[in-house]
Amino acid sequence: MRVLMTTWAWDSHYLPLVPLMWALRAEGHEVRVASQPRLAPVITDSGGVAVAVGPDLDHDEVRARAMRELSLRAVPNVPAVGESMNGWSADRRGKVAQVFSVFTAYSEAMLDELLEYARWFRPDLVIYDPTTYAGPLVAAALGIPAVRHTHGVDVTYQAREVAAELVAPLARRIGVPGADILGALTVDPCPPSLQIESRVRRAPVRYLPYNGPAVMPEWVWAADRPRPRVCVTWGTSTRRLAGDTPVSLPDLVEWVRQLECEVVACVGAEDAAMLGEVPDGVRVAESLPLHLVLPTCAAVVHQGGNGTMLTAGYHGVPQLALPQLPDQTFHSKRLVAAGAGRALFGAEVGPDTVTAELAKVLVSKESADAAAALRAEMHAQPSPADVVAQLEGLAT
Repeated sequence: MRVLMTTWAWDSHYLPLVPLMWALRAEGHEVRVASQPRLAPVITDSGGVAVAVGPDLDHDEVRARAMRELSLRAVPNVPAVGESMNGWSADRRGKVAQVFSVFTAYSEAMLDELLEYARWFRPDLVIYDPTTYAGPLVAAALGIPAVRHTHGVDVTYQAREVAAELVAPLARRIGVPGADILGALTVDPCPPSLQIESRVRRAPVRYLPYNGPAVMPEWVWAADRPRPRVCVTWGTSTRRLAGDTPVSLPDLVEWVRQLECEVVACVGAEDAAMLGEVPDGVRVAESLPLHLVLPTCAAVVHQGGNGTMLTAGYHGVPQLALPQLPDQTFHSKRLVAAGAGRALFGAEVGPDTVTAELAKVLVSKESADAAAALRAEMHAQPSPADVVAQLEGLAT
């Protein structure tokens, strides 16, 4: 079987697809991963074969053009589970369309070359990130199944009507009467307790943490840890996308340090530079994949991103989420609703509330039991190898 995977060039949209790519190749299938040139090193570092399609885009420029004066904080909240945007006013839908037109711009830039390559490669199916709409469009043009692969909590499903309207002109451009952006199948690495109800055919799969290539530092596994270790992480793009967030990362690290714990700040290069010199008891782990450090942690404080939340869940680490973006808020509410973690929202966040909630996370049996239950649920899901058989049947 030939499989074409595709995603636009944003690391966190590709990394969740990697375990399935490994499973497909282990079963002898031929897999190619198509994206803009910038993502090629990330793809090849994961063991994939990269195919460059379309030009690299300046993400800040694309966002500025799509969002104009709209800030992410002014974007309407994601609809509650079971609701859609169909009854919303034109103004509210328009703001959501501005957000999703960023993804449409990437798909538009990739579309022609992706279709040209797919016609040459002749895949049996296309697997795509939920916001890479070029994937299902190309599958429709070739008359083959399109398989959607979510990152976790399926927040993009909640904007399906708005996204379909944005994609319609691209479908017409390549002569496709219509394309189902939800695909014939959704590969779903989110544990059922966190996932939302939806009208898609889902293939449950065990979430396997892959946060990029890494070398294990000695301090991670050294046995001498007199104080509990707490990981503070802000994702790879929170500050970049949210701008002047209500939570300053240096302040957050200082608040956590007040609890007399060992603080490990797992952050990207820009956030590491912003932290600068740190006091005793704080370690900055620049670009260290979370799947290496979280197994040694008593708790994690994070921004509510899917990858962070599920990596913590996989390792049974109690969580405190402080979401800054609309999708992070939606994820965090699911975490709290499932009883699998704690969260503070908006104006609730401050030094006293963060230290109080984290103290509860660190010492309560309830938090430990909830983290253990989420871990057990995730590990009971089918492996990526089990999902390969479903994909083979779909292609046939």
